[in-house]
Amino acid sequence: MTDENNNWQAPHERDDFSVREESAPVLKWTVSFLALFIVAGGAIWLASKVVIAEDVPTIERAEKPVEIEKPQAPKSADDLAWVKALEADTVEGYRAYLAAFPKGRHIEDAQRLLNEFDEAAWTLADERDTIEGYEDYLESWPEGLHATEARDRIAKKKAEEEARRKNAEEAARQEAAAWKAAAETNSIPSYEGYLTKFPAGKNAPEAQLRIERIRAEDARKKASVADEAAWTAADASGTAEAYQQYLTSFPQGAHVPEAIAKIEELRPGPGKTFKDCETCPTMMTLPAGTAELGALDADDKANPNEKPARPVTFTNIFAIGVNEVTFAEYGACVSAGGCKSMPSDNGWGQGTRPVINVSWSDAVAYAQWLSTTSGKNYGLPSGAQWEYAARGGDTGVYAGGSVEALCAFANGAANESQLPWANDACTDLAGDRTLPAGSLSKNKFGVADMQGNVSEWVLDCNTLNLRDAPVDGSADARGSCSQRIVRGGSWFSGPDDLRYSSRAVQRRGDRNDFTGFRVIRH
Repeated sequence: MTDENNNWQAPHERDDFSVREESAPVLKWTVSFLALFIVAGGAIWLASKVVIAEDVPTIERAEKPVEIEKPQAPKSADDLAWVKALEADTVEGYRAYLAAFPKGRHIEDAQRLLNEFDEAAWTLADERDTIEGYEDYLESWPEGLHATEARDRIAKKKAEEEARRKNAEEAARQEAAAWKAAAETNSIPSYEGYLTKFPAGKNAPEAQLRIERIRAEDARKKASVADEAAWTAADASGTAEAYQQYLTSFPQGAHVPEAIAKIEELRPGPGKTFKDCETCPTMMTLPAGTAELGALDADDKANPNEKPARPVTFTNIFAIGVNEVTFAEYGACVSAGGCKSMPSDNGWGQGTRPVINVSWSDAVAYAQWLSTTSGKNYGLPSGAQWEYAARGGDTGVYAGGSVEALCAFANGAANESQLPWANDACTDLAGDRTLPAGSLSKNKFGVADMQGNVSEWVLDCNTLNLRDAPVDGSADARGSCSQRIVRGGSWFSGPDDLRYSSRAVQRRGDRNDFTGFRVIRH
């Protein structure tokens, strides 16, 4: 078979092929025209649907295509109203929804939310638990879940208030009647009876005040009776001690001015001197007060029986002799028979020199004679009284403040005595004897010779120390009373024995030329 044979076709096959070749272009053009028509029509339709505003700004093309939100179906009026109610989220909003859509799709949710508001309002009212609180709830929820209970509670509370009002009125009536009865009786028992029944009553403060007034008046009356009785007794006694006791017992008494005047007459006030008789010693009245007595720890010359120092209070004033008792004054006692005999003067002279060679018992006998003669209360001073008078308010160790200044106040052993313990700072006016009373300076209380000249008997018994000693100015009766204390040192003493706190001991029967005494008057 040749190529010609290969290209050979049957006659009818050639005709069909020619027809297909001739019809193919027409078909293609027809299909193309239809496709173009469809595209053009779609474009025209789309163009008819797009509205381009003149003022729309130009938007640059995005790198990615913009997704266009699909249109949603429009909501119903019911839904729109419900959304509005939810956004407001108020009682009014939900009520408005229910009013507008009583059969709406969201009535159950609206009622549920309204119930929540209702419950919250009720919780607040329940917490307040007052008529006003429940009324506020009903005002907002007249048909609320708890409206019935709120009305019941209001009614109950009003009933309770009414009951309380009636009870208060009855209590007030009873209280007024009880007060009227108590006031008419006007006695402590009647007012106390009222207070027992009505401790917080309207008139309770006044009842208590009237009780206090009645008691004060009763006390005043009783005090007045006691005052008169005490004054009568004091005036009958006629002593300064009795008048002073009246003043102590009745400091606001009706007779205080008279008592003070009597005391001033019998016992002059502080800083004043007096004599109860022509031959009596001149006395100086000392003030009441408190003083630190005894040796201080800083005093390295002190003996154990001078310690410890302690505050002593003298409540009542007393008087002490300006000078030591002189031979002349003691001689008056001997002449009157109050003292046994005239002691020796060692040849130094008598007159105004301090009496010497007298025992403790001789001194006590002289004081007793003075009391009998003057009608006043004389005696020997206690150790505390003596030191209080000697110091005159001074808190140091020596009169004048030093051993040198001591020379102006004390007749002690001086340089001329040539004694080992002599005070070399002093020049002795009488190296081996006493000086006339009052020859040297007086202290701040106006009292002389408290240091030196002669040692002075006091009431105190001999004790090892001042621990537990009296602090009221009274005598120390502890220890050995067959031995008595002497104070102040003498013409024979050095500075150590002339200190304020120095305490020497002698037997009560001892008599010597360096010991004398002075007296006090209470």
